[in-house]
Amino acid sequence: MKRTIEQAQKRLADELLRRSGVSGVGIGAHKGEPCLKVYVSERDRGKSIPNRFEGHPVHVVGGGPFRAQTADAGDAK
Repeated sequence: MKRTIEQAQKRLADELLRRSGVSGVGIGAHKGEPCLKVYVSERDRGKSIPNRFEGHPVHVVGGGPFRAQTADAGDAK
């Protein structure tokens, strides 16, 4: 039985967030298709992440760690 993407996201997050270099796991789209997004602090850290998880495509996004923004950051008006 294929799990919903929300169920798969929770299970993948439980597994991957223990790893060094993984900043987050979310749900998004890649090339117009719903997918699980894995955010890593270094692009090469994503090499051991599967390209599918519980029937859903996985897209690895490289970048730095998440940082909180203050209320006055950005163009909020």
